[in-house]
Amino acid sequence: MLFTPRRRARRNAGRFFYPMDKSGDFALLAQQSEIYHHLARLSADDQGIEQIARALANYSRKAVLIQDKRLQYLAQISTSELTNWQDILEALQEPSFLPPELHDRKQAHQVREPITQIFETCARLVMPIVTRNVARGYVSLIARANEFTAHEKMLAAQGALVCAIEMAKVKAVSVAEKKLRGDLIQAVLTQAITEADAMSWAERAGFRKTGPYVVLTLRWLGRETPSLRRLETIVSAQVKRQRGRVLSSARDNEIVALYAVNAERGTGEVEQWAGTLLQSAQLEFPRAHLAIGIGQPVTRLLDARMSYHQAAQAMHLEERLQHHKPQVYANLGVYRLLLPLSETGELRAFAEQVLGKLLRADRQDKGHLLETLRTYFQNRGNVMKTARALYIHRNTLLYRLERIRELGAFDLDDAETRLKLQLALRAHELTREETR
Repeated sequence: MLFTPRRRARRNAGRFFYPMDKSGDFALLAQQSEIYHHLARLSADDQGIEQIARALANYSRKAVLIQDKRLQYLAQISTSELTNWQDILEALQEPSFLPPELHDRKQAHQVREPITQIFETCARLVMPIVTRNVARGYVSLIARANEFTAHEKMLAAQGALVCAIEMAKVKAVSVAEKKLRGDLIQAVLTQAITEADAMSWAERAGFRKTGPYVVLTLRWLGRETPSLRRLETIVSAQVKRQRGRVLSSARDNEIVALYAVNAERGTGEVEQWAGTLLQSAQLEFPRAHLAIGIGQPVTRLLDARMSYHQAAQAMHLEERLQHHKPQVYANLGVYRLLLPLSETGELRAFAEQVLGKLLRADRQDKGHLLETLRTYFQNRGNVMKTARALYIHRNTLLYRLERIRELGAFDLDDAETRLKLQLALRAHELTREETR
């Protein structure tokens, strides 16, 4: 294996202690002060994490890796001696390569000095980036040699401290921008501002001012689900890739996203983006179910309120049907008429009146009559296609159809009967949770 830990250097239990002779004490302290002020100036001048990493690399003559709390690298500077740098980067993104002292981010603030790790192909000096007593990331100096000097340990510590300041600053800006976006979406949905003010606000939020606009709503389903914060993180990661074309905000127990689409592509690109969100959620939380609703395009920003209500209806339908796909309001068909009735009890009564005998027969002997009827209509009454879709013999299908006719006294050749049955099947889909 390329990257197997061999041993870990021991740490002092107290604060930083680097052995120096008396003549070197003041020189190192002066150097420490000079380096800190240089790094702090880079942060104050908004040079960012990348320039801080470059400064650390220049001072140490070592490779530098700065990672966030999920071990994704924010900046990386290699050296010519590390010919396997890409392998190192890949390996250090695995949590198993963190020192045990850093596995718990809430306890990592107790680490007072950099930790040395020795691997087969390199060594690293790693220090947590701590804000509010929680590790928000990690600074590493990486080299071939197995030992690090007091100067290099000081650099890692100083770098982590300045990176903490930089991350706190970026976080504050992010929180302010998030509030601006959230307030804009709330104002638009409640129509608390004028169209001109909404456009001005959108410009300040970095949102594209030309529509059409489409609203998406997203919500976890079920009792044991990931937090809304986790969903917000998934959405935010995809929003960044759209470069000013999407605003998103948490609202109650859902995420609302406002998407500025290309007029020639319509909702097609929104559906594709929603599919990407669904895939990301399923990849990170395989057991969770994410419901997504997509409204219809509107030309004015304030009309996004209408698109929002449509998206909410489509999302509510996915909660009922659980088809595990984004639901588009424009494609809901007859469900648009039936969904408002699902809360009244009238729809459930209709489904029970029409399909009651079939439902009871299915519960008693697992006859799959409702599944058979639904598939039969989906295949436009074609017996051979229906049998293939159900993976049953043609004679088995004919037997089931005859039983459906007898139980319900249905004439499956009659257009009115077929319409009534298809509506009843959809009504049952919308109300079956209530009948269990």
